[in-house]
Amino acid sequence: MPLLKHAVVRRLTELLNTRIDACNEAIVSTRAAFASDTKSSAGDKHEVGRAMVQQELDKLEAQRAKLLQLRQDLKQLPLDGLPERVGLGSLVVTDQGTYLIGIAWGAVDVDGEVCYAISLASPMGQALKGRTAGETVLVQRRSLVVLEVL
Repeated sequence: MPLLKHAVVRRLTELLNTRIDACNEAIVSTRAAFASDTKSSAGDKHEVGRAMVQQELDKLEAQRAKLLQLRQDLKQLPLDGLPERVGLGSLVVTDQGTYLIGIAWGAVDVDGEVCYAISLASPMGQALKGRTAGETVLVQRRSLVVLEVL
């Protein structure tokens, strides 16, 4: 049975939420470490430690912002209707795999089947864009046939 677009999006949402929650926990933990770090007589060593914690906090917050943006982009995908041509929100079944055109995430396991979540800007997304069922696509010296566009 082929994958359903809604099932893939639901699984991606779960994965994103799990990563966002982990990021939030790491941010809270890092902020607590930063706040509890009191000035010591070590002077410069203390300042270097605080700067490293601040860098880690900045990195975590940037990571969270990216994940939140991916989740927002995923929510905006058009999921209903049966498009004839591959575009944003399409689930593309090929002879070499299934692709959700939306966000760049990579392989996603949905009920034991693998679907690749890719962006429209990726090389594969660009090669598939505008294609219809039955067309052959050449991507990175590899040929694949579009079987279905959902």
